[in-house]
Amino acid sequence: SPAPASPPPVRFLDRLPLKLRGATLYAVQAEDHYLRLHTDRGSDLILMRLSDAVEELEGLEGARTHRSWWVARSAVRGVDRGDGRATLTLENGLSVPVSRRYARTLREADWW
Repeated sequence: SPAPASPPPVRFLDRLPLKLRGATLYAVQAEDHYLRLHTDRGSDLILMRLSDAVEELEGLEGARTHRSWWVARSAVRGVDRGDGRATLTLENGLSVPVSRRYARTLREADWW
């Protein structure tokens, strides 16, 4: 029988700046017209819209948590809920907001 097809490559990872190539992506944060890429090798900026990045991140398990954030599920180490809002703590200690708009979807997907 034929070998199982390997998943298609995650296109977005080709956009990582050279110093971050091969790094583990934790989160993508929108900053004005740029995206700040948070990885296990530090962070850097690229010029791109978050909506386009989310499309290209298909194939990585992750989700929008806020209008200006996308987070890799494997990077989440904890969740803090208070005042009706949730904050995710990532592998690198970064705190990421979860807006009400995305909270239910993440909860239903067992992110917490």
